[in-house]
Formats: sequence, structure tokens, C-alpha cells
Amino acid sequence: MPIVCNPVTAEDILQETFIQVYRSLPRFRGGSFKHWLARIATNKAIDWKRKFRQSLETMVEYPEQVGGPGLNPGSSVEDEVIYKETIANLLSLCQELPEDYRHTFTGFYLEGKDYRALATEGGVTVKTVESRLYRARKMLREKLKEG
Repeated sequence: MPIVCNPVTAEDILQETFIQVYRSLPRFRGGSFKHWLARIATNKAIDWKRKFRQSLETMVEYPEQVGGPGLNPGSSVEDEVIYKETIANLLSLCQELPEDYRHTFTGFYLEGKDYRALATEGGVTVKTVESRLYRARKMLREKLKEG
């Protein structure tokens, strides 16, 4: 089973792999170059996957920080790709939420609406908006655990 399914991401990881091979070549101790190269590629893919997963979990746990410092694309191409894919996956996960929760979650965190505006739009109380936000985050966390 591939570690990374997106071909564009795989190409980026491949570039990072060859940069790492170039930097590490003086430390190559002999043996199978093929296995050494494969190990570097695998480690780069696992590192990317781990960083991507942490970024997605952070966005689900602290969605108010989306676009804030620490989650903005960094200076590297890898950080920018991870950021864009994380946002896309967060939006994809939001599509799986029930309508009321999705509307409340996206309205608050992505559109910047306050509790009162969301309560008025939905014809509910502010307390209901708070509850929906809490439950939406909880559902998203559970979806992440499922894989």
C-alpha cells in the first residue's frame, strides 16, 4: 500500500528524497545503494504523512487558527503543499458532517461569523450554536481517528 496516494505530492517527496541523497552521499557506507535510496524515500514519505496528519489534527482541534500564525504555509514548498492539502481535507471532512453542524462549523471558523449571527441565521439560541460547534469538532476528531 502506498504511503502517499497523490501523484503531485509523491513527486515533491521524490525531489526531497534526491536532495537528501545528494546531501547524504558522503556518509553512504557502501552496501546496497538501492535499499539505501528506498529507505530515504520511505522516511521522507513517512515524515510528510506525519507532518500532514499533525497539521490536520491541529486544524480540527483549533480551527480558529486556520490562516493564523503557525498554520500558514511556511517558506518551504513542502509546508505549502501540506497546508493546501490539509485545508482541502478539512473541507472534505466538513462535508461529512450533518448539515446543521457543517453550517455552524464553516460559518464560524471559515467565514468568521459570530455566535449571535449564526444563531439568528439558524433560528436557534446562542447556546445551541456553542453546542453544535463542540459536537462538530468532536465528530471531526472521531473521523480523523477512523482514518
